[in-house]
Amino acid sequence: MNAHHILSTNFTNYEKGRDFKAIMDAYGDGIINSDGESWKLKRQLVHSLINTKEFEDHVMKVMAVKLEHTLFRVLDDCASSSEVVDIQDVLKRFMFDNICLLVLGFDPGYLRPAGLLLSTTTPTLLCGKAFDDLKEAVVYRHIVPKFLWRIQKRLDVGVEKKASRSRQILDDFIYARIETRKQELVKLGGINDDNNANDVLTRLLVTGQDKSDKFVRDTVFSLIGAGRDLISSALTWFLWLVVTHPTVEGRILHEIKLVMDVRRDDDDQDRLFFTKDELNKLVYLHAAIWETLRLYPPAPFEHKCAVEADVLPSGHGVPKGTKILFSIYSMGRMEEIWGEDCTEFKPERWISEKGNIIHVPSYKLMAFLAGPRTCTGKAIAFLQLKSMASAILWNYKFDMVEGHVVKPTPAMILLMKDGLKMRVSKRSLV
Repeated sequence: MNAHHILSTNFTNYEKGRDFKAIMDAYGDGIINSDGESWKLKRQLVHSLINTKEFEDHVMKVMAVKLEHTLFRVLDDCASSSEVVDIQDVLKRFMFDNICLLVLGFDPGYLRPAGLLLSTTTPTLLCGKAFDDLKEAVVYRHIVPKFLWRIQKRLDVGVEKKASRSRQILDDFIYARIETRKQELVKLGGINDDNNANDVLTRLLVTGQDKSDKFVRDTVFSLIGAGRDLISSALTWFLWLVVTHPTVEGRILHEIKLVMDVRRDDDDQDRLFFTKDELNKLVYLHAAIWETLRLYPPAPFEHKCAVEADVLPSGHGVPKGTKILFSIYSMGRMEEIWGEDCTEFKPERWISEKGNIIHVPSYKLMAFLAGPRTCTGKAIAFLQLKSMASAILWNYKFDMVEGHVVKPTPAMILLMKDGLKMRVSKRSLV
C-alpha cells in the first residue's frame, strides 16, 4: 500500500527531485527528468506522438523489415557458423538501430548482417558505447557521495570524464540528425503535415515548430535511451528463462503453431513474423513475458523525493526532502505479494481458469512503473516484445553454452554481467 500511496494516491507529493535531475543530467529536461506541470505537458506531447494508430502501424512495419533483413540474417550467419554468440549484445545492437529508426527516422546500422564488428572509431559504434558509459556514470553517482562525483565532474577525471565524452558524442549525433531532418523537410516543401513521415523526430518538428533544438534533443534522447535498453534487457532475460525451461518453450511454440495453422494464403505461410491480430492470440507468450518482467524488470529501481512531510499507510513518517528508492526487482520476488513460489518462473500465474490474462495492479508489478508516471510507451513496448519474441522463437532454436554463468549486474538497466552466450540453430518450421 505504501507504493500505491507514493505513486498514485499522493503522487503530487513525490517527485524525481533536484538530486535525481543532477544525476541524470545527460537526459536534460526530457520527460524522465521533469516534474510538475513541465512533466505533464511533456507527457501529453510524447503521448500524442507515439500512442496513435499511425505510429503503431509504423512500429510493426519497421519491426518486420528489421527482423527479416537484419536480425534474421545475423542469426542465420550464427547458425551456419555454429559459433558462440552473445545474444544480449546482438539484441542491444538491434534495438539501437530499431529505436533510431522509430525516433530519428535513421538506421545507424549498429547490427550488420555481414558480422557483428564495426570499426571502433565509427560514429555508430561510438554512440552505442556512449549510452553504456552514461549508464555506468548514473550508477556511480547513485553510490558515491554527491560531493565526490561533482568534484570529479568539475576536474574531468575518472568515470565523469568518460561520461562527459559520451554525452558529447551523443549530442553531436542527435543534433546532426535534427539539422539534417530539418533540411530534408525544407527541400520537401517546408515543415508541414503533408510530409507524412511517422518517426518521432519528424512529427515533433512538424507539430512543435516553436520548440528549440534543445527541447527536441532532450525529448528524443529520453526515448532512444529507454527504447534501446528496456526492450533489449527484457528480451534477453526472456530468452534465457524460456530456453532453460523447456516446458514453457514447448507451450509457447505450440501456441504459435496454432496461429500458423490458420493461415490460409501460401504467401502468409512464408511470412516469418506475426501480425498484431495474431499476436493477440498468443496468451501464454503474453504471460511468459509478464513473468519475465516480474523476475527481471529492465529498470530494477525507482527514485522519488518527498516535496512535503507525509505519513505512509504503514504509519511511517516521511520528512520533507526524504529520498525514497523502490527496489522493483525485490518487489517482484516478495512472498507476501506472489506467494511461496515467488522465485519460480511460472507463466501460468498470469492466466485465469478461462484462459485470459489476469490483471495485476501496476503498483505490485512496476516494470512499467505505476500511477500517473506509468510508462507512456508501455503498449508499444509490449507489442515490440511480443513481436520479437514470437518471431525469434518460431524461427530459431537456442542452446546455452556449457559453463556460462548468467547473473545480473547492478546497474540502471538490468543486464547480464557477462552477456548471454548461446549457440543458434534454425528451427524447422512445421
